Amino acid sequence: MNSKPLRTTAEAAIAALAELTGMTPEITSHEGHLTARADASLVPAAQWQRLVAVLETGTTSFGMTTTAAGKKSVWLRIQLGEQPR
Repeated sequence: MNSKPLRTTAEAAIAALAELTGMTPEITSHEGHLTARADASLVPAAQWQRLVAVLETGTTSFGMTTTAAGKKSVWLRIQLGEQPR
């Protein structure tokens, strides 16, 4: 499998997270995975369906955490390179 489509997927997901949250997501890379994390506290309720669709583009996992103060952080992980069979 060519990693170029996965990089394109990652770039599209990062751009969509930035648009939805109004800020650039935090990006980390570790052992062939890229993780994008963003504060979703200010995403309007009408946009949550779209936000979940973006998160589902993660090729390995995605999720959301909420702090006691109500801050919502979303993340997705995309495997770059060859996927094991």
